[in-house]
Amino acid sequence: MDPKLVTIATETYSRAEILKTRLESEGIECILTNVNLIHPGTPGGVKVKISEKDLKQALKALRDFKLETGEIANEDEIVEIKRLLVPIDFSDYSRNACRFAIRMAEKLRAGVELLYAYYSPDVITVPYDESFAFDGSLTTHLESIREQAGMSLEKYVEELKKDMEKQKIKGVTLDYTLIDGLVADVILKAGDIYQSDLIVIGMRGAGKRKPDFIGSSTRKVIEKATIPVLAIPENCSFDEKKWSNKIIYATDFDESDFTAIRKLMGLVSRFDMKVYCIHVGEKIEGYGEKIEGYWEKIKMEGLREYFKSSYPGFRVECILLDNPDVMEGLDEFIRMTNVDIISLTTHKRNIITKWLYPSLAQKLFYHTNIPLLVFHSTN
Repeated sequence: MDPKLVTIATETYSRAEILKTRLESEGIECILTNVNLIHPGTPGGVKVKISEKDLKQALKALRDFKLETGEIANEDEIVEIKRLLVPIDFSDYSRNACRFAIRMAEKLRAGVELLYAYYSPDVITVPYDESFAFDGSLTTHLESIREQAGMSLEKYVEELKKDMEKQKIKGVTLDYTLIDGLVADVILKAGDIYQSDLIVIGMRGAGKRKPDFIGSSTRKVIEKATIPVLAIPENCSFDEKKWSNKIIYATDFDESDFTAIRKLMGLVSRFDMKVYCIHVGEKIEGYGEKIEGYWEKIKMEGLREYFKSSYPGFRVECILLDNPDVMEGLDEFIRMTNVDIISLTTHKRNIITKWLYPSLAQKLFYHTNIPLLVFHSTN
């Protein structure tokens, strides 16, 4: 075997043996390392290695293997977006996200479920004071909180409906729900209860300081939601006349790409958007001495072929960007192409970890006012 080996997978002992057999049946020489012969079931992972020259063929075989074993789904179908969940708190960010969602829903032919999460204090933790004496009882006080929240929500919905009539927005059903609880927890539960396809949320909520680019509740929703989340900056508006109809999908070549792309294309199909599938890394113009550069080229070529075979009618461009700083590379590309939406997944090695905190986020997204679409990764 060629002495220059690369690891294409880390599996349990039994799966590694099955994969080895599969690769060898296709003429790809393969070896296993990290094998504990006394306790083959010991956790830690057996590395499956092949020659660098067989990398392209081996990656295709690996993907076919994972499809057959059900580790990744068959992704040829487009996932339509039919239900939008929109958390509101009456802040400017929330109002803007709501307007954005309604305009999106019109194009997607989807329904909108508004969600207002209000918080009433726990009976045990609230001290008795004069305000409760005035209300007559703690129960009356809590009922008053809910009643006020409901009145505010109903007034807000009526204003939205009038605004929709003025803008002649048709075909959008607008429902609303009032739930007691902590904001992020309520949103996460509601997303599952209402079987929503997309959560549209403002970057920040009411009462947040200006330096807080991303509110804590929004951050938690993005990190924990099992459905896609679209975070909308305060000054971003849905204006098709000004849109360039371009969207970025930033990949780290994780298997969750295929699930995310199915959902992404459901959005793209209604807006006739061009997709830029990009990866930022070092030394990708030439092979150099780093196997990573060669690996990135092979994997991007695989994604390019996947888009062509699975979504032949869509405009997709796959690009490798040579930059040691991921955020800087993205920023430069965004400014050059004038995209409308940035999308990525929550995979632990993904760039999402670089923007969830204000100091890093401000470097890129704070100044662009571009919506951020985040897909959940189970890896």
